[in-house]
Amino acid sequence: MTAVHSTGSPVARRRAVLAAHVLVVVVGLLVLVYPFTVGASPSVTCRGVVMQPGDTCAKAGDNGTQTYEQRAADVRNARPVIAAGGLLVAGFGAVLLRGELRRSRT
Repeated sequence: MTAVHSTGSPVARRRAVLAAHVLVVVVGLLVLVYPFTVGASPSVTCRGVVMQPGDTCAKAGDNGTQTYEQRAADVRNARPVIAAGGLLVAGFGAVLLRGELRRSRT
């Protein structure tokens, strides 16, 4: 039995490409808002256990410990990096989408 490979119609291909670009934009926007919504939780955890000021957390692989304050600072410092990454992904998807829309008009 031989396999039949269908490349699909140009319209179906265009829709799939546009959907993929829109998906990249949506994922980027979700990553962008994460640090200000779900990721904005004030709790600091160590392997799923909520820490309190003064607590310490053993780092993986016997690489020392981190205090509550150090972990809280790491969480605060990560928020803008995550948001910037989401913005970059959304922007990249928007550029791809715009290019595809322009290409399809000509």
